[in-house]
Amino acid sequence: MRDIIKFDFKACKERIRVLLGQQHDPYHNFGWLHQLHLQYNLKPKYFFLVAEKKSKKDKNISPRNIEMQKLITTISKQYSIGLHPSWQSGDNFSMLKKEKSMLSSITKTQITASRQHYLRFTLPTTYQRLTEVGIEEDYSMGYAAVNGFRASVAAPFYWFDLSKNKSTNMRIYPFCFMDATSVHYKKHNHNQAFAEMLQLYKTVQNVGGLYCTLWHNDTFSNTDWASIYEELISIATK
Repeated sequence: MRDIIKFDFKACKERIRVLLGQQHDPYHNFGWLHQLHLQYNLKPKYFFLVAEKKSKKDKNISPRNIEMQKLITTISKQYSIGLHPSWQSGDNFSMLKKEKSMLSSITKTQITASRQHYLRFTLPTTYQRLTEVGIEEDYSMGYAAVNGFRASVAAPFYWFDLSKNKSTNMRIYPFCFMDATSVHYKKHNHNQAFAEMLQLYKTVQNVGGLYCTLWHNDTFSNTDWASIYEELISIATK
């Protein structure tokens, strides 16, 4: 109905074909990603949003959906899994604990990594809550509207809780590029985004840092973006 209201009949037709089983779901590209990562011997982290209740900013498939659970289980056997805390959990500590427990129950593993939904975090509260539920790695340290180095460093570091004047065992992995930043904020096409990716990659290389990037699987439904992701990997793994 949304596509029809927007007069996007091409997207509407595609949705119908997918629902009728006449076309592959362009968002279900996990098999392609797995083969790509196997080819280049990479071990990316996958973060899952498992909010039980939908909201304006939490629109994930229910974690109680059997097919969704199968997908999460399959990927957890191949790669490291992390929690993508819902927007709602940012104001509800018990919800954060429940989501972490839910993901752990599905994967039968300990969940020790996180990446905040919409990069939503407030210091020191968010990090204090994450450490309290057993999160040891966080991948939210970056900008939403611009690509670059939010922490002014291109290497992982342990978070120091200034409010309590004490060190912690939670390691922060700053990222310098996110696909959503280029697509939704900077309105870059794939060629412009690729140029920026390479520039940031060279910057990180020059200082011996860790080149950390964030991606969403729906981005790869666009073949141009899928191709630059593969090209970036081929360059970075030479």
